[in-house]
Amino acid sequence: MSIDLSKLCADFMRQNHASQSTTKLKASHARELVAAFFGYKSHAALMAEKTYPLVQLEEAYIFIPDIPLMNERRSRLNGLPNDLGRSIDLAKLLSDMLADEGLGGEYTWLYDSLENYIVEVLLPDCQYLIDNQLSGAMAETNAEFFDSPYYDDVQIEDRGDELVAIAKSQYKGKPMDDKPFCGDTLDMVVQVILPRIAGKRGFYEYELEAGGCVNDDWVDPELRYGKRYQSRLAEELGITEEELECLEWDTLENSSDDGLIYGFVLTFDESCPPEILDKIRGLSDSLTVRVSANAFDSPYPDEPEENLH
Repeated sequence: MSIDLSKLCADFMRQNHASQSTTKLKASHARELVAAFFGYKSHAALMAEKTYPLVQLEEAYIFIPDIPLMNERRSRLNGLPNDLGRSIDLAKLLSDMLADEGLGGEYTWLYDSLENYIVEVLLPDCQYLIDNQLSGAMAETNAEFFDSPYYDDVQIEDRGDELVAIAKSQYKGKPMDDKPFCGDTLDMVVQVILPRIAGKRGFYEYELEAGGCVNDDWVDPELRYGKRYQSRLAEELGITEEELECLEWDTLENSSDDGLIYGFVLTFDESCPPEILDKIRGLSDSLTVRVSANAFDSPYPDEPEENLH
């Protein structure tokens, strides 16, 4: 007969609290906190789990108690004892009990959040592996990389059969003076993949994938793209970018009552060079012309749109 880990943990939590306090922890409250500990929003959701039975936790390589969910769940429970321990302390108590009974994963990642554990513990410990996977991109720079990158953007994606942590950063190196400068910073992404085995928080061994490319923000756009891109506006008007820069105009939106832009009407200043105005397709005698709603979009594929008017 399989062990009901949820009941085992709830009973243990109540017994431990009773041994240290005169107040009682309700069985229903203990069950809800244990469900959150295992990564479920409610005890009912835990009991409905069929795909990844919680009993398989003893076969897991990594177990990650869900501390943020415990904090969120206890904020919604009325009548919890005032002297109930912190969520992370309760999680340690339960994790240690499961480990002692041989029912938990081989390793427990006990931290205030998975995001913080990834960037503060796991990735620094895996820096050698990350550097190996980025060696090709590093070779395209003239820099040496010594310090660990700082990750300021971490997202957790639950993909059903796996949990994926995606961390982004800029990895800055030290330029070598004996080589021509060709970039000293990598735009990098690291993925930590956790294949699920038991419940929401029991996993096989993680996989780590790192990739990156040389950051070329220091390069002149004309050199970066191999040629100077013509703006959409210049293209619609039928003139060159250099000619467009010589013109001045006022812009009027042609839009619906709910703000949907159909296009723009440009009215050019009379001081504009007439030889350029003569080249503009569709220019009226009053020096106005209609252009599309996309006329002011940026021509550069990886840069935000700029409003030229």
